[in-house]
Amino acid sequence: MSYFIDTKYLNMVSHKLPLFAKKKVDLWNCRCIICGDSKTNKKKARGYFYRQKNELFYKCHNCDASQHFGTFLKNLDAHIYQQYVFERYAKGENGPKAHKTAEEFIKFEEPVFKPKPLLEQVAQRLDTLDGTNEAVQYCLSRKIPVDKFSELYYIPSVKDIQKIAPQYDSIRTEEPRLLLPFHNEKGELTGVTMRGLRGESLRYIMVKLQDDAPLMFGVNTINKMEPITIVEGPIDSLFLKNSLACAGTGFGKIENLDLPKDYITIVFDNQPRNIEVCRLVEKYIKLNYKVVIWPCGYREKDINEFVENGKNVQQIIRDNTYQGLMAQLKFTEWRNC
Repeated sequence: MSYFIDTKYLNMVSHKLPLFAKKKVDLWNCRCIICGDSKTNKKKARGYFYRQKNELFYKCHNCDASQHFGTFLKNLDAHIYQQYVFERYAKGENGPKAHKTAEEFIKFEEPVFKPKPLLEQVAQRLDTLDGTNEAVQYCLSRKIPVDKFSELYYIPSVKDIQKIAPQYDSIRTEEPRLLLPFHNEKGELTGVTMRGLRGESLRYIMVKLQDDAPLMFGVNTINKMEPITIVEGPIDSLFLKNSLACAGTGFGKIENLDLPKDYITIVFDNQPRNIEVCRLVEKYIKLNYKVVIWPCGYREKDINEFVENGKNVQQIIRDNTYQGLMAQLKFTEWRNC
């Protein structure tokens, strides 16, 4: 209704506006009566009435006058303006005090520029890179699912990590690496591990950003209401649904996550000759966790190797998950493989 009344009164005073003409729907033009427009060219008409939401505004592109139509009308014809006020605001709408400039009427919110996420200050997400990037090539060669690339990063120089973790000034090399981030349950970055791409003798470089935070890969993405698989390596976790990685054999971190034991299945690497791995398998069997005991026929060391060799690792895990006495029996068999 407001816009209808504005246009009604614009037409009522249009005879007072030099070169007044309707240009298109919701746009009218005239010579500006505020600045007089051009003094040398009498055909210049740089004043415009235009619609903004349900209001009419006036703008001159010569003198930059900018105001609500009510303000314009008030200055043009005080008598007609009184009629306008009565008709437009008789029902209790905001009165003449609402006649502000267009800039005042249209609330302008200063844009808020968010800083780059901490990690993106030094690394690039793999899903933003093309197929020629060596980290992308590395992940494809290891058959890492492409839909997991958004969780992985490429750091062009490992030394760049010092920009967000200056305490690691002992890092001297500048080779590119695949970067796997660790977050807490709030999504805050707590650390990273950087995997070598060129056969470096030091395959992994671990960096902690929060000293007291347990580093587990995938904490910020798991669903606690569904079964959870816990593995050793972050890369291995990328092949499994709803999976966490302990980044090594630090499975004691599990207790810090307040996860329901009945939902957890622990998958250790297939290393029956590794004393530390065997000790942990036995420990978690005794704690009554569900654990995966690999069949003796398989020689693959970890989940990634199973995938690379074309095996359905998810099915193998389902078929070889044990608990209690059966887990202890299968563990004895596996240790003697």
